[in-house]
Amino acid sequence: MGIVESYYAALSVIFGPLLALPPVLGEAVMATIITLVITLFYKYMVNQAALRELKTQMKALQAKAKELQKTDPEEANKAVTEVLKLSNKQMRMNFKPMLPTLVLVMLLLPWMASVWKGPVAFLPFSLPYFGNDFGWLMWYLLLSIPMTQIFRKMLGVE
Repeated sequence: MGIVESYYAALSVIFGPLLALPPVLGEAVMATIITLVITLFYKYMVNQAALRELKTQMKALQAKAKELQKTDPEEANKAVTEVLKLSNKQMRMNFKPMLPTLVLVMLLLPWMASVWKGPVAFLPFSLPYFGNDFGWLMWYLLLSIPMTQIFRKMLGVE
């Protein structure tokens, strides 16, 4: 047995109870766990107060630039330049939790692809381009995007 197969076998043991559930529920729980862990990375690895202050400054500068655009375009350009600097700072702050997030995703998503093959979720109707079922990745995305928003609101993550 190779390294990848051993790793997948270990994950199957760890998450065995999820594999016993119907695929639609097992993957929903897995998506919830992954989304929660990623949100916790962002909560504890990014200074939320500093990020909130940065966003407030950016919003004020954007309003100022919009107002100045009519009367003093040169001053408006300076405000826009400052907004870009703050935006760059915000991006650097959010970059820190990206590494553990990528590691987590790279470790778990291939295993999920190997476990949940074929259709996972079935719809009572047909959607254009999708049909009436979703594979594991589409189901994961449909669950994780709204859950990210919910967890960020609950945990106060910017």
